[in-house]
Amino acid sequence: MNGIISTITTVVAKRHEILATIAFTAIIFSLFGCGNTKTVTTSSNDSKSGNNNSTSSKKKADKPNPKTGIYNKKKPEGESKTANKKVPVPSDWVYVYDKNKGYSFAVPSGSHGDASNVESIDVFVAGTPAPSEVAVFVLAYKDKTRTKEDLLNDAVKFLEGMGETVKAGNLSVEDDVYSLAEATTVNSEGGKSKMKILVGTDVTDNYVMIVGTDESKFEVNKEIVDAIWGSFEIWSGGAG
Repeated sequence: MNGIISTITTVVAKRHEILATIAFTAIIFSLFGCGNTKTVTTSSNDSKSGNNNSTSSKKKADKPNPKTGIYNKKKPEGESKTANKKVPVPSDWVYVYDKNKGYSFAVPSGSHGDASNVESIDVFVAGTPAPSEVAVFVLAYKDKTRTKEDLLNDAVKFLEGMGETVKAGNLSVEDDVYSLAEATTVNSEGGKSKMKILVGTDVTDNYVMIVGTDESKFEVNKEIVDAIWGSFEIWSGGAG
Protein backbone atom coordinates (compact mmCIF):
# COMPACT_ATOMS: atom_id res chain seq x y z
CA MET A 1 0.00 0.00 0.00
CA ASN A 2 2.70 2.44 0.96
CA GLY A 3 4.70 1.25 -2.04
CA ILE A 4 2.34 2.61 -4.69
CA ILE A 5 1.77 5.84 -2.76
CA SER A 6 5.52 6.27 -2.64
CA THR A 7 5.64 5.67 -6.39
CA ILE A 8 2.85 8.21 -6.98
CA THR A 9 4.94 10.65 -4.96
CA THR A 10 7.96 9.80 -7.11
CA VAL A 11 5.93 10.45 -10.24
CA VAL A 12 5.02 13.85 -8.84
CA ALA A 13 8.62 14.54 -7.81
CA LYS A 14 9.83 13.52 -11.28
CA ARG A 15 7.20 15.44 -13.17
CA HIS A 16 9.98 17.02 -15.23
CA GLU A 17 10.41 13.57 -16.84
CA ILE A 18 6.72 13.54 -17.72
CA LEU A 19 6.91 17.06 -19.05
CA ALA A 20 9.79 16.01 -21.27
CA THR A 21 7.47 13.72 -23.24
CA ILE A 22 4.07 15.35 -22.73
CA ALA A 23 3.40 18.55 -24.68
CA PHE A 24 1.47 21.05 -22.56
CA THR A 25 -1.44 23.16 -23.88
CA ALA A 26 -3.72 25.84 -22.50
CA ILE A 27 -6.43 23.33 -21.49
CA ILE A 28 -4.49 22.33 -18.43
CA PHE A 29 -4.13 25.96 -17.42
CA SER A 30 -7.88 26.01 -17.11
CA LEU A 31 -8.15 22.62 -15.38
CA PHE A 32 -5.96 24.01 -12.66
CA GLY A 33 -7.83 27.27 -12.50
CA CYS A 34 -5.35 29.39 -14.42
CA GLY A 35 -7.78 31.22 -16.66
CA ASN A 36 -8.68 30.22 -20.19
CA THR A 37 -9.64 26.61 -20.81
CA LYS A 38 -8.12 24.45 -23.54
CA THR A 39 -8.12 20.72 -24.21
CA VAL A 40 -5.90 17.63 -24.22
CA THR A 41 -6.41 13.85 -24.88
CA THR A 42 -4.92 10.32 -24.25
CA SER A 43 -4.76 6.68 -25.33
CA SER A 44 -5.11 3.17 -24.20
CA ASN A 45 -7.95 -5.81 -25.12
CA ASP A 46 -11.38 -8.82 -24.03
CA SER A 47 -12.80 -6.00 -21.97
CA LYS A 48 -14.11 -4.93 -18.65
CA SER A 49 -15.55 -1.53 -19.48
CA GLY A 50 -16.05 0.66 -17.48
CA ASN A 51 -1.27 10.93 1.31
CA ASN A 52 2.04 10.87 0.89
CA ASN A 53 3.15 14.10 -0.82
CA SER A 54 6.66 14.88 -1.96
CA THR A 55 8.25 17.82 -0.16
CA SER A 56 7.65 19.93 -3.26
CA SER A 57 4.06 18.80 -3.78
CA LYS A 58 2.67 22.24 -3.04
CA LYS A 59 5.04 23.89 -5.46
CA LYS A 60 3.25 25.09 -8.56
CA ALA A 61 3.90 22.61 -11.38
CA ASP A 62 4.50 23.29 -15.03
CA LYS A 63 1.33 23.19 -17.08
CA PRO A 64 0.61 20.18 -19.36
CA ASN A 65 0.00 20.74 -23.09
CA PRO A 66 -0.24 17.55 -25.25
CA LYS A 67 0.04 18.18 -28.99
CA THR A 68 0.02 14.73 -30.58
CA GLY A 69 -3.17 14.21 -32.59
CA ILE A 70 -5.39 11.28 -31.52
CA TYR A 71 -6.71 9.16 -34.34
CA ASN A 72 -9.45 6.58 -34.41
CA LYS A 73 -8.35 3.01 -33.72
CA LYS A 74 -10.12 -0.27 -34.40
CA LYS A 75 -12.09 -1.53 -31.43
CA PRO A 76 -11.00 -5.05 -30.38
CA GLU A 77 -13.40 -7.96 -30.69
CA GLY A 78 -14.87 -9.62 -27.63
CA GLU A 79 -17.09 -8.66 -24.73
CA SER A 80 -16.35 -5.57 -22.69
CA LYS A 81 -17.66 -3.97 -19.53
CA THR A 82 -18.20 -0.25 -19.91
CA ALA A 83 -18.11 2.15 -16.99
CA ASN A 84 -21.50 3.57 -17.98
CA LYS A 85 -23.43 1.67 -20.63
CA LYS A 86 -26.05 4.44 -20.86
CA VAL A 87 -23.61 7.01 -22.26
CA PRO A 88 -23.59 6.94 -26.07
CA VAL A 89 -20.41 7.79 -27.94
CA PRO A 90 -21.18 10.29 -30.74
CA SER A 91 -20.11 9.47 -34.30
CA ASP A 92 -17.74 12.44 -34.34
CA TRP A 93 -15.68 10.97 -31.52
CA VAL A 94 -12.51 8.88 -31.85
CA TYR A 95 -11.66 5.64 -30.10
CA VAL A 96 -8.49 5.63 -28.00
CA TYR A 97 -6.97 2.22 -27.25
CA ASP A 98 -3.82 1.25 -25.33
CA LYS A 99 -3.24 -2.44 -26.01
CA ASN A 100 -0.31 -2.80 -23.64
CA LYS A 101 -2.12 -1.31 -20.67
CA GLY A 102 -5.46 -2.88 -21.55
CA TYR A 103 -7.75 0.14 -21.54
CA SER A 104 -9.68 2.32 -23.95
CA PHE A 105 -12.07 5.26 -24.06
CA ALA A 106 -13.50 7.81 -26.49
CA VAL A 107 -12.82 11.51 -26.96
CA PRO A 108 -14.16 14.08 -29.40
CA SER A 109 -12.44 14.19 -32.77
CA GLY A 110 -9.73 16.86 -32.78
CA SER A 111 -8.52 16.07 -29.27
CA HIS A 112 -4.82 15.92 -28.49
CA GLY A 113 -2.80 13.90 -26.02
CA ASP A 114 0.55 12.48 -24.98
CA ALA A 115 1.85 9.93 -22.49
CA SER A 116 4.80 9.04 -20.32
CA ASN A 117 5.90 6.24 -17.99
CA VAL A 118 7.56 7.05 -14.67
CA GLU A 119 8.38 4.41 -12.07
CA SER A 120 6.02 1.83 -13.71
CA ILE A 121 3.07 4.22 -13.70
CA ASP A 122 1.69 5.15 -17.12
CA VAL A 123 0.45 8.74 -17.15
CA PHE A 124 -1.69 10.00 -20.03
CA VAL A 125 -2.70 13.63 -20.44
CA ALA A 126 -5.34 14.69 -22.93
CA GLY A 127 -7.63 17.53 -23.86
CA THR A 128 -10.69 18.03 -26.03
CA PRO A 129 -11.02 20.85 -28.58
CA ALA A 130 -13.11 23.97 -28.06
CA PRO A 131 -15.83 24.55 -27.18
CA SER A 132 -15.78 21.64 -24.70
CA GLU A 133 -12.20 22.16 -23.50
CA VAL A 134 -12.15 19.25 -21.08
CA ALA A 135 -8.92 17.91 -19.58
CA VAL A 136 -8.29 14.18 -19.11
CA PHE A 137 -5.68 12.33 -17.03
CA VAL A 138 -5.30 8.54 -16.91
CA LEU A 139 -3.00 6.67 -14.51
CA ALA A 140 -2.45 2.94 -15.09
CA TYR A 141 -0.36 0.70 -12.84
CA LYS A 142 -0.19 -2.75 -11.25
CA ASP A 143 -0.77 -3.57 -7.57
CA LYS A 144 -3.21 -6.29 -6.50
CA THR A 145 -3.50 -4.79 -3.00
CA ARG A 146 -5.11 -1.50 -4.08
CA THR A 147 -8.72 -0.85 -3.16
CA LYS A 148 -10.92 1.70 -4.90
CA GLU A 149 -10.49 4.03 -1.93
CA ASP A 150 -6.74 3.69 -2.34
CA LEU A 151 -7.07 4.63 -6.00
CA LEU A 152 -9.11 7.71 -5.12
CA ASN A 153 -6.40 8.72 -2.65
CA ASP A 154 -3.82 8.20 -5.41
CA ALA A 155 -5.79 10.57 -7.64
CA VAL A 156 -5.88 13.18 -4.87
CA LYS A 157 -2.12 12.86 -4.34
CA PHE A 158 -1.52 13.22 -8.07
CA LEU A 159 -3.54 16.44 -8.18
CA GLU A 160 -1.85 17.74 -5.05
CA GLY A 161 1.45 17.10 -6.76
CA MET A 162 0.31 19.52 -9.46
CA GLY A 163 0.00 22.21 -6.80
CA GLU A 164 -3.73 21.87 -6.15
CA THR A 165 -5.66 21.86 -2.89
CA VAL A 166 -8.15 19.02 -3.38
CA LYS A 167 -11.55 18.27 -1.89
CA ALA A 168 -12.87 14.88 -3.02
CA GLY A 169 -16.33 13.47 -2.41
CA ASN A 170 -17.24 9.89 -1.56
CA LEU A 171 -17.06 7.12 -4.13
CA SER A 172 -20.31 5.84 -5.59
CA VAL A 173 -20.21 2.23 -6.77
CA GLU A 174 -20.97 1.88 -10.49
CA ASP A 175 -20.38 -1.90 -10.45
CA ASP A 176 -17.83 -4.43 -9.16
CA VAL A 177 -15.14 -2.95 -11.41
CA TYR A 178 -15.73 0.82 -11.21
CA SER A 179 -16.48 3.56 -8.70
CA LEU A 180 -16.87 7.29 -9.28
CA ALA A 181 -16.33 10.45 -7.22
CA GLU A 182 -16.54 14.18 -7.79
CA ALA A 183 -13.79 16.54 -6.70
CA THR A 184 -12.96 20.23 -6.70
CA THR A 185 -9.55 21.85 -6.61
CA VAL A 186 -8.13 25.29 -5.91
CA ASN A 187 -4.68 26.36 -6.98
CA SER A 188 -2.33 28.78 -5.27
CA GLU A 189 -3.79 31.66 -7.28
CA GLY A 190 -7.37 30.87 -6.31
CA GLY A 191 -8.32 29.25 -9.62
CA LYS A 192 -11.05 26.64 -9.16
CA SER A 193 -11.65 23.43 -11.11
CA LYS A 194 -14.22 20.65 -10.90
CA MET A 195 -13.85 17.07 -12.07
CA LYS A 196 -15.04 13.48 -11.90
CA ILE A 197 -12.63 10.75 -10.86
CA LEU A 198 -13.26 7.23 -12.15
CA VAL A 199 -11.35 4.39 -10.48
CA GLY A 200 -11.26 0.81 -11.73
CA THR A 201 -9.59 -2.41 -10.64
CA ASP A 202 -9.11 -5.64 -12.58
CA VAL A 203 -7.23 -8.23 -10.48
CA THR A 204 -3.70 -6.75 -10.44
CA ASP A 205 -4.37 -3.79 -12.73
CA ASN A 206 -5.46 -0.36 -11.52
CA TYR A 207 -6.83 2.59 -13.45
CA VAL A 208 -7.57 6.17 -12.46
CA MET A 209 -9.25 8.60 -14.86
CA ILE A 210 -9.63 12.27 -13.97
CA VAL A 211 -11.94 14.29 -16.25
CA GLY A 212 -12.67 17.94 -15.57
CA THR A 213 -12.43 21.61 -16.40
CA ASP A 214 -12.65 25.08 -14.91
CA GLU A 215 -15.39 25.05 -12.26
CA SER A 216 -17.35 27.82 -13.98
CA LYS A 217 -17.49 25.73 -17.17
CA PHE A 218 -18.17 22.32 -15.61
CA GLU A 219 -21.97 22.28 -15.91
CA VAL A 220 -21.99 23.25 -19.59
CA ASN A 221 -19.39 20.54 -20.24
CA LYS A 222 -20.96 17.90 -17.97
CA GLU A 223 -22.35 15.83 -20.85
CA ILE A 224 -18.91 15.63 -22.45
CA VAL A 225 -17.28 14.82 -19.10
CA ASP A 226 -19.77 12.00 -18.45
CA ALA A 227 -19.39 10.67 -21.99
CA ILE A 228 -15.62 10.43 -21.63
CA TRP A 229 -15.49 8.60 -18.29
CA GLY A 230 -18.57 6.60 -19.27
CA SER A 231 -16.80 5.23 -22.35
CA PHE A 232 -13.78 3.96 -20.37
CA GLU A 233 -13.18 0.23 -20.81
CA ILE A 234 -10.75 -2.28 -19.34
CA TRP A 235 -9.77 -5.09 -21.70
CA SER A 236 -8.60 -8.43 -20.30
CA GLY A 237 -5.22 -9.43 -21.64
CA GLY A 238 -3.83 -5.92 -21.44
CA ALA A 239 -1.66 -4.27 -18.83
CA GLY A 240 1.41 -6.09 -19.95
